[in-house]
Amino acid sequence: MMAAGAAAENGANVVLIEKNPGLGKKLLLTGGGRCNITNTADVADFVGRVLHNPNFLYSALYGFDYVALRDFLSGLGCPTKVEEEGRVFPVSDDATDVVKAFARYLKEAGVDVWTEAAVAEVLPREKPGFTVILIDGREVAADAVIVTTGGLAAPHTGSTGDGHHIARKLGHDVTKLYPALTPLAVQNPDVSELMGLSMTDVGLVAKRDGKVVYKDFGDIIFTHFGISGPMILRASAYLAKSLHLPHKVYLDFAPYQSDKGLDNDILRILGQNPNRDVKNCLIELMPTRLFAAILAAAALAEDTKARDVTKEVRKGLGRSMKAFELEIVGSMGFGAAVITCGGVNCDEIDPGTMESKLVHGLYFAGEVLDVDALTGGYNLAIAFATGRLAGKSAALSGLVG
Repeated sequence: MMAAGAAAENGANVVLIEKNPGLGKKLLLTGGGRCNITNTADVADFVGRVLHNPNFLYSALYGFDYVALRDFLSGLGCPTKVEEEGRVFPVSDDATDVVKAFARYLKEAGVDVWTEAAVAEVLPREKPGFTVILIDGREVAADAVIVTTGGLAAPHTGSTGDGHHIARKLGHDVTKLYPALTPLAVQNPDVSELMGLSMTDVGLVAKRDGKVVYKDFGDIIFTHFGISGPMILRASAYLAKSLHLPHKVYLDFAPYQSDKGLDNDILRILGQNPNRDVKNCLIELMPTRLFAAILAAAALAEDTKARDVTKEVRKGLGRSMKAFELEIVGSMGFGAAVITCGGVNCDEIDPGTMESKLVHGLYFAGEVLDVDALTGGYNLAIAFATGRLAGKSAALSGLVG
């Protein structure tokens, strides 16, 4: 939508081809339906949140930063607000208002919107330009084509790799694709008993082949299949390309305490309650359901009396609290992913225009490219900035009539 409107604003006759019945289907899902539009991080900090090909984005981000985006949406009747960590949302907290704003933008710019129209193929013509063939047989002659189809994440919204197909057919390399910003599946059978339990301020260490490959700190949610929550989504993005390999994750439920400090707390509580069951006297340290899992991990029966806990068992209990082990067996796939890791090779795209270096008049923008970032509004901001640059560049290229 941004690319189409920007091209039309700069004098091009534009057709936007959308295979869904309406515009912005994926946009409506972002930010839990609130639409985390962008982030107020300056460009230098912003690119630090981009995991692959961050330098590729400098021109696009400097050309259309968060201030410009907020002004743009405000001018379309969609004022925005800033929340914690610089996250920007519509004042209404309703993603529908963002989609409506873009619909107005397209109408005012004179874009011809075709919905329920899926592209089968994009063929270069003998003279400069392309023939876009739709699945229903219709054809569109175009001086330039901008591909903004997204990746493979959330395929129910229409992101099924169409743009990658177009890119490959026109000679582009598409890097290997992985789901990112997705919950993680674990092998531990007892984790399902923790389903729905949320924990804040949890430490995380991920290891592969015994080596630490990632560390983090934040919030998690236990699910019927494994673990989710903001910290886990971040971990999945950093580990996206290796999640097909076995990983072990260790969760620290007492990150503000040293091993010795925690052991002293456990020793004190046990000493004050010698005749009580362990599960009852130590429950102040952890939520009930979690503590049952920790006792199991420490091979300590819940009805063991406090007085019967040996030093060795007590130390093991502390280790289970500080390094609760989970075996990661993969992500939850593209169906649960927020974004795609991988895409059209950025080495083949001009970062100053978003035009293909291989095919004149062909442009790419957004998630279809091999760029991905962490949560916080960064990925949408990338889509808007690269889309705007691609639209403007295509219209001013001299190719478009």
